Amino acid sequence: MASSSEAPKPEEETQTDQAEEPKSEDPKSDPPPKDRTFSQRELYQAGRRINEGSNKVKQGLGATLALGGTGILVWHHWAALATFNCLGAGLLALGAALARSGGSGRGEKPGQAKFKLRLLNNSDRWKTDAQALDALLGMDAFQQKDLAKAAAQAEKKEQQLLKEAVKKQSEDVKEALKAGEDAAAIQARLRPRTFVFDFSSGSLDAGVPGSKNMKKRLEDFQDTVSFILHCATEHDEAVVRITSPGGAVIDYGFASAQLMRLRQRGLKLTACVDKVAASGGYMMACTADTIVATPFSLVGSIGVLAALPNFNKVLRRYEVDWLQFTGGRYKRTVDPLSEPTEEGIEKMKQEINTIHDAFKGMVLKQRTHLDMDEVATGEAFLGAEGKERGLVDRLATSDEVLEERMEVSDVIEVSFAEKKRGLRELLEGKMEAAESIVTDCWERATSLGRRGAAVELKDPQF
Repeated sequence: MASSSEAPKPEEETQTDQAEEPKSEDPKSDPPPKDRTFSQRELYQAGRRINEGSNKVKQGLGATLALGGTGILVWHHWAALATFNCLGAGLLALGAALARSGGSGRGEKPGQAKFKLRLLNNSDRWKTDAQALDALLGMDAFQQKDLAKAAAQAEKKEQQLLKEAVKKQSEDVKEALKAGEDAAAIQARLRPRTFVFDFSSGSLDAGVPGSKNMKKRLEDFQDTVSFILHCATEHDEAVVRITSPGGAVIDYGFASAQLMRLRQRGLKLTACVDKVAASGGYMMACTADTIVATPFSLVGSIGVLAALPNFNKVLRRYEVDWLQFTGGRYKRTVDPLSEPTEEGIEKMKQEINTIHDAFKGMVLKQRTHLDMDEVATGEAFLGAEGKERGLVDRLATSDEVLEERMEVSDVIEVSFAEKKRGLRELLEGKMEAAESIVTDCWERATSLGRRGAAVELKDPQF
């Protein structure tokens, strides 16, 4: 263990006590510090700081050599002998190469980004604000001499342990490279990532299958999953934050299939429910390895419903005939204008039960321990009750989950970048929204009862 005379002296007070060696620094009286385990992220950050220091030295040396080479070329370009010119050109080339190798490479401009990526790790996210708080309270420097000295010694021990851990990691990397492991695979293992993304259904889209707003959400959701699969490795994880009370069968079946793509690729998936993930929302959540919910969130509601009005009696009162022509016995079962038949009603119930059985089968496939007779009644449960019934694995907020992941990985939030829209684009968006509402209302009134597009408009919903 190094003596106190070798310790850094951040303040003048510590310099006056060099002769007084504290007992804690005596190797005979004080045992060495306990080994500490550093996360991969801490090791990466420490190695990055070391590399940045080396890069700055390279940049400084390169700039000096390049400046010297330029000076020699300028002052001796007319010399009879080419010695100075060759020397100057060589120094210039060497300096430029060193300066370039010492750069971090961050200055390259990427193409047009589709996604907005944000690093959520607290050490990076709150660093500036934490420093401002310390400065406000006058805690940016220790006022007491003993505290300052103890802090310096603790920092020195921490840095020493960190350097040893980085050195050990470097040796492991060399061994892995000798063993034939791919460099990209080693980097992925040493710096794992957690991708965070959201799915939220708007109230405007509830129960409106195929609406443009829901269609856009599903397209964005699909692109987000595809982007994560493009970037992720087997060492990465994904966290999806779900907020949805459910909706159309086809929409949530598609969204659940997108999440299954992550599982099929081997990524660990965690679903966080801060408010509600019921019906179709729970179908999405149950695709995850782990479901985390808050105590008063709503989960479950494993059921299917379909409802529509019938105006046949009104038409008969005003002697209006409704003519309908179909090919196929069950092309139309129940619709809002024809008189419902017993056979049509039974067929409609059969379709609903078929979808319900498929829903229960999917949930049970992912969560084999559930008692489906108990939980698949269509009821929505509070998160705490869902935990007791096995619908939820853990009670916590998504913030707690992400803070835990920040300790061992880079947590990256993936969302779509906001596009700048002018007045024309805003007006067009308003017109499209109004058109979507009118079109959906017309389809609901005229197309209820068909088996494909008709089934969606009869509102078989989760």
